[in-house]
Amino acid sequence: MLSHVLKGVAAATKAPDHQIKAATDWFDSAENEIDVTSNLEDRAKAISSSSSPVEVQQLVGITLAVAFLRETSRRKLNASSKDLDLVWRLIKGALTHLQQTQVTFGVSRSVQGFFAVPLCSLLKDGNIDELFRLHVWMPDRHRGTAEFAVHSHQSFAQSWIIAGEGTDHRYNVQAVTDYTSATHAEYALAWNAGNTSSTTYNTHQISSTVENTHRFVCAERIQTELHIRDDTYCLPATTFHGTEVEPDAVHATLFFFDSHQGFDKDAGVLGPKDAEISHQVRDSDGLTVNMLAKTVEIIRSYEQHMRRGQLHSERSESEQALRESDIALNIIESANVPTSLAYYRHQTLGAFGVANRTLGRYATARSYLEQALEGLGLCYTRLKISGELAVLYRSMGLLEDARRAAEIEYETASELGLESGICRALGTLGRINYYCFQQNNDQNLLGLAIRQLTEQVESARSITASINGTGIDRKMRAKKAKSSTIWESIGLFNLSLCYTALGDHPKASAMARESLSLAYDLDDRHKILKSHYFYGRTLLKSGLRKEALEQFNVSKGCSPAVMLCQEPSEEHRGYLQELIAAGADIDSVDEKGYTPWDYTVFNGDTKTQEIIREALRRVLKGDDVEQQLEERQKRANTQKAYRELFQEHLRPALLHGGDTVFQTLRSRYANALANDDEKRRLYDGFKFVWYSDFLDFGRLPRSTDSLTSEFVVQEASSHSSMPDLVVFFSYRWINQNPNASSPDDCQNTQYHRMIAALEEFLKIHPKTPREKLGIWMDFACINQDNPIPGVDALPLNLAQCNAIITLVDADYESRAWCAVEALLAHTLQDSYHHHKWYKQLPDGIGDDGRQAYRLQLGQLGLEIPMSEKRLRFEKEDRPKIVFLERQRHLLGNC
Repeated sequence: MLSHVLKGVAAATKAPDHQIKAATDWFDSAENEIDVTSNLEDRAKAISSSSSPVEVQQLVGITLAVAFLRETSRRKLNASSKDLDLVWRLIKGALTHLQQTQVTFGVSRSVQGFFAVPLCSLLKDGNIDELFRLHVWMPDRHRGTAEFAVHSHQSFAQSWIIAGEGTDHRYNVQAVTDYTSATHAEYALAWNAGNTSSTTYNTHQISSTVENTHRFVCAERIQTELHIRDDTYCLPATTFHGTEVEPDAVHATLFFFDSHQGFDKDAGVLGPKDAEISHQVRDSDGLTVNMLAKTVEIIRSYEQHMRRGQLHSERSESEQALRESDIALNIIESANVPTSLAYYRHQTLGAFGVANRTLGRYATARSYLEQALEGLGLCYTRLKISGELAVLYRSMGLLEDARRAAEIEYETASELGLESGICRALGTLGRINYYCFQQNNDQNLLGLAIRQLTEQVESARSITASINGTGIDRKMRAKKAKSSTIWESIGLFNLSLCYTALGDHPKASAMARESLSLAYDLDDRHKILKSHYFYGRTLLKSGLRKEALEQFNVSKGCSPAVMLCQEPSEEHRGYLQELIAAGADIDSVDEKGYTPWDYTVFNGDTKTQEIIREALRRVLKGDDVEQQLEERQKRANTQKAYRELFQEHLRPALLHGGDTVFQTLRSRYANALANDDEKRRLYDGFKFVWYSDFLDFGRLPRSTDSLTSEFVVQEASSHSSMPDLVVFFSYRWINQNPNASSPDDCQNTQYHRMIAALEEFLKIHPKTPREKLGIWMDFACINQDNPIPGVDALPLNLAQCNAIITLVDADYESRAWCAVEALLAHTLQDSYHHHKWYKQLPDGIGDDGRQAYRLQLGQLGLEIPMSEKRLRFEKEDRPKIVFLERQRHLLGNC
């Protein structure tokens, strides 16, 4: 079977005979007689580890990939996401490597608008027997002739989606004799591979021609399927279909034509009734297979992070969503491809805007969303961003701007024919009219708001009912059902506001209760909290205070008070004051460990801060209430500064990478502190001890021993004054004497272990000059007389160290300070792959009779439960450990 597929690969790629023979020999060997559907990963590893020339390895790889999908299709098996990742890796490797050899991959543009790359081609009697191609729709390229989008294939076909999103429409086509009732005419297709046209299929075509047969048909769309990455779908022979892709988006599929699963000679193309002939040059438009493969790989990577960001956003994890958007934007902006990826930049800026809006950073969100909308043509992204802008403007009190944005949303949805978009826009307009009613008490506006919101709910229910019919695939049905349920839930709780304003509390309560039920069906934290609040509010307005408080004081990880403080507005401040007056808990802690107070500090909302401050004064216990409030303010300021330092200064450098990543990190951190007195007060600068000084000192130096240097901006340009590499030491303070002047014991055990570890490190990394090696260790680099700024800066300083070495002993992993450092080291190494993390482990007794040690790379994929770790000063240090553990979530890239 493999030799059969290799024959098709040879025909498609025009590989030279000697390379095909070498690949054949590889498959003919006894150890390579395999079931390609069961151990593709093992065979892929065997290819990469073989001694065969690279070009032979790549031919073998592409053959295995094609054979895997061939057999998967014929056995009616499912290819998992992992399978398709491996298949793509093999194909991409071949496309990018073999193009530099004598192998020739052809690129041709189809009538339907995609670029096709033949990977395996087997013909029989002038017809396709088996054909395997990569199809790529590229942005801002000619997308084919729309009039000829509906077509069919002689052979059965199966497609696997590799990147992007496409919508496949299927048609019922019936012959008609009446010209006026016809929608299309049938066209005959011929290919040209040289000087003449023929109905015989040729793998490497120069052009194709379709000619009107004057047989008229009526084509009715009967099914629509949305296909996204890792999906697959099948097309029986002669099934009429067409694929629709956003004009500025990338979409890639692996397409298998197989006559063994169905063949019909009479397949054709549909076109205009009144045209005669159309000629399509199958040129590459200047694109190479390497360009196509590179573009597809970039979009695959981009999509992975945007998907993660979307999941975080749905769980109201806005900071994690921002982190993924950061990575996605970096991928797009650093892409070197021969096409515009502006569409994806618009998408990512929109994601930045949404995440910042949910964090209450309205000015930043406005900047991102307005940039995202600028210059964006008619597409779904324009619809989504204009709707988000309308919500943002409304929260900012800019109601006329909100109305204009909502009108753009409505117009865009109408032009695109998207019912769900129209449904959302109706709700946005209804909410804006409700706010306008609040400002001027115009009952006409309240009535208009009720009509629009009622229409939104009815529209959402109609969409839900319609998708249960035939013609829509499961994935699209689920997507539409979720969307319509969201808008129904939102419409209901907005209607509860309107009916409360009318004084119809029973109706308002019923609608809010139904909205809450739908929110739980969606498992959407943000909407659940909003619905709890609005339902509680209707109960409160009905005089049911006890029942209302049950809705206001939700026990599962968060509360409406947190939600209201995350997105500041005059509306939310009013609701917050209602909560406080009712006696709701406004000091609850969410699943990230943040309180309503913390969120008001994060988004700089001083008005809401003052509301919370006054409420806390009434509920905090003790004689030191003002001191407690001051401590809360300090903690929140520290957390806010950390978020800004890492997200705005360090993470971009970590994502960009490069040979100078650590110098860049140190420069950016030093600059950030130098330009912000508040951050400089809260956080230590990056310090180090020269290894040569450490060797000479003879013991662990203290911060007051004058061995510590600090990286400052003025010295950054002087390479000679800064270390090339800094090693962070994580170790246990083994001196148990509470009055001890050093964390080390009398034998200087930890000091000698550090030297041994560094000497072994230098052997592992011989290119590291000894005289350019620095050390970060807490006793020297954190001011022991004022440790808080240094302790709080621990994750930031650790990120600037090239390597981390943990000195492991029997008690190391049980200690909270050691464990949190190991957790941070693991997070950095696993997320960005710049840092080296080693463990120094006991390794028996040496020749001198002393304990020996060895360095070992730290293990990835660890889960380190911090709550079980011990502290010497539990009450004093546990809050510090909790703070550092929390920062791990921001530090990571996963």
